Amino acid sequence: MLTLLLLLSTSVLAQAQDEYAAVKKWEAFDFGAQRINTADINPLEIYDLKLVRGIVFGKHGRVFKDPDIRRYLESRTWYKANANFQNSSLNDTERANLDVIRIAEAQKHDTVEPGDMRLYQNRALTRKKLGAHTNAEWTVLASEIEAIHGKRFDDTPWLQQYFDERYWYHAADKYDPKGLSDG
Repeated sequence: MLTLLLLLSTSVLAQAQDEYAAVKKWEAFDFGAQRINTADINPLEIYDLKLVRGIVFGKHGRVFKDPDIRRYLESRTWYKANANFQNSSLNDTERANLDVIRIAEAQKHDTVEPGDMRLYQNRALTRKKLGAHTNAEWTVLASEIEAIHGKRFDDTPWLQQYFDERYWYHAADKYDPKGLSDG
């Protein structure tokens, strides 16, 4: 019985290691000092891109709500959760790398998802690309347009918290909706 349990646990461990084989090399990549090569990241599947994004944040200990990223990070020996993580701990190179990852992710989405609107500032959205979303997702998507320009959402605390958790969000000292284009 003990031998069977040992074999089973070894099999589960090997399976878990294989599950993350596509992102293994990115664990050793120095996201803070080196720029990601778009050609290297684009072949990854959308699930793997999400995990690579998790690696960038995970090196700083960010705790994720997303169960896939959380499970992945918690399975890594290098990951040390930091409940006090702040986006301000990311340097400019890490932010640029996160943009490359997010662009690759967004390009693989069948429909636009929360977090993608920054990528559509100069691109048209079709009805098909808009897709179907929950009311909360529509609120986030519509609000992203203004958040890109620094609007605060103090009247909707959950929405402000959402944007505060985005590495790209910076509240403007003075937001002016007239700065938005008509298009």
